[in-house]
Amino acid sequence: MSNPPDPNPDTNPDTNPDTNPDTNPDTNPPDTNPSDPLLLSLRHWPSPAPEETSLPHLVHRIHTQRYFNGLTEDTLQAEINASASNDTSDALHDARPTTIPEPPHMVVAKSRMVDYIFHAHNEAMIALDFISLVCSLQAPEIATSSMSPMLKASVPVGCLGHSRLVRKVDKAEVEKEEKIAREWKQQGLVSAADLLLGASKRLGEEVNRERRYWREVLEIREGGWLVTRMPREKNGLGVRYGFAEATLSGIAPLRRGEDGGVRMEQVESGGRMVRVRIMRGGEVTGESWQRVGREGEGIMKSVRKARNSIYEEELFAEVMKEARMYAGMGMKTREDEATVEVGGVSVVVDMAPIDDPNHPFPLMTPDTQLANYIALSLRILLSYNHRLSLSRRSRPPPPMTPHKPTPEPMRLLRPITTYLLHTSHQTHLSTLLRRLCLITTTAGLSSSFTLTPFSNTVGRPITSVETAIDLFIHMLETTASVSLPGGWSLTITMRTALQRPIQGTQYVITTHHDGVSIRQMGEQRFSSEEEAGNYVWWCLERAVVNHIRLMGEWVQEGLGNEMVCKKGRIRVEVQEGVGLVLVWGKQGGRDRKEVWDGTERGRSLAEVLEGIV
Repeated sequence: MSNPPDPNPDTNPDTNPDTNPDTNPDTNPPDTNPSDPLLLSLRHWPSPAPEETSLPHLVHRIHTQRYFNGLTEDTLQAEINASASNDTSDALHDARPTTIPEPPHMVVAKSRMVDYIFHAHNEAMIALDFISLVCSLQAPEIATSSMSPMLKASVPVGCLGHSRLVRKVDKAEVEKEEKIAREWKQQGLVSAADLLLGASKRLGEEVNRERRYWREVLEIREGGWLVTRMPREKNGLGVRYGFAEATLSGIAPLRRGEDGGVRMEQVESGGRMVRVRIMRGGEVTGESWQRVGREGEGIMKSVRKARNSIYEEELFAEVMKEARMYAGMGMKTREDEATVEVGGVSVVVDMAPIDDPNHPFPLMTPDTQLANYIALSLRILLSYNHRLSLSRRSRPPPPMTPHKPTPEPMRLLRPITTYLLHTSHQTHLSTLLRRLCLITTTAGLSSSFTLTPFSNTVGRPITSVETAIDLFIHMLETTASVSLPGGWSLTITMRTALQRPIQGTQYVITTHHDGVSIRQMGEQRFSSEEEAGNYVWWCLERAVVNHIRLMGEWVQEGLGNEMVCKKGRIRVEVQEGVGLVLVWGKQGGRDRKEVWDGTERGRSLAEVLEGIV
């Protein structure tokens, strides 16, 4: 068994590698017996003293050796590497950074700072010695542990005593102080009560304002308006007063006013609306009313005004857009108005103030009624286009194509222009047929006509609002049945549209007769009222020739308007602006004529023919 290790490892030959032959390779012979026991030391490596590894000690060493100036991680690593290669002095000399001379003011500041630190340390130690000396009278063992050696050598322990002083109480002074304290306390309570009452009052006013705000918001919601959150606002409420399918979607924030009422921001007052004027010969003969109906009170009035304002703005914008795209159909635009010219009448659409006191109220005339009807029709057509937009969005989208289709503008002015144009031509046709009947009546002939305005809209079923408006916005048709002398009859169909294949008014005239006087008859189409009128007068002329032929004494020459008998020759003419003209005479004699213009009744055609025979 081996001997126990010596407590001193430096003097123990068993653990010293320099003196132990078992562990020194230089002294261990190569032929060592492997059966000899192995001697090892189980003691741990001696640890350094605690005061050498404390932070204050390390800081003091660093400050003493090189200061912290220029000390980096690289320099420390260089020193460690140099120590490992047993060249500590050279490595430290190489790794030590070049000392930078400190400026004079830094040296002075450093010296003053060190003086202040030592002075504060001295004052703290003096205070500690004083407290320790006072406490040494009662607890000398504890107090002496914190005394400095100089104090222990200078004075004996427990030589400084202390006692508690009790001040004599003055009752008057105490009562005075208590009174002052009560007054301060009472004043504080009164101030707190006033603050609480003021806060309660303000809270009640705030509650009343909140109650009014939410009551008006609920009133807006119950009125059918959509109350929603404002975009890009965290806690803001707004009302959507625009129409769902409108091109201008309006939304306004609902702010709380000073009195708690709802206040709409960023909304115009709605002081303008679309105005329609009728002009004839450059003068205004009719104007639509710039009045609004009952809009309610309070916040509902503001919402309706905002709704009406954005509706009128959208209506005028769409009217201007349509007028620019269809400028070749009697429409033209200026900077702030659109004009439609039909049959010598100009319809001017613009924006005008509402309830302008400087503008007199227009008188009730036919053109004023027409202007009001047109203004109302424009608003109805805008709502109709909104419904069409909703219907298109509800259907599946069309197939995608390389060329995106151009959206057609809303049908606002075109239906109104179609109606005005059709009405103008209908009036002209009615005047023509009425004059025709007057001429034939004064000549003693029988004729009549029946006019059916807007015949394509009569008798068709109406199942919804859209179908009711569809009847009037595409094509308008008027039919007239005319009965002429000699067994002739005409059926006139007048169609007006501002879309393909018809761009204007088309007349389709169908003639019915006995088939003897002329054979090249049937259905005739005309694109102007002048051509249609000339054809109607020509049919009247042929009908009178056929009527005279049926009397039995006159014979028609060819297919013309001249007829002969044994006693003479006659010629039948119908001239627009003149009337029915009968010219007769004998060979070698002077021609005579009889005119029936529909103004007065003289001899009839039968009486004139009887006189000739």
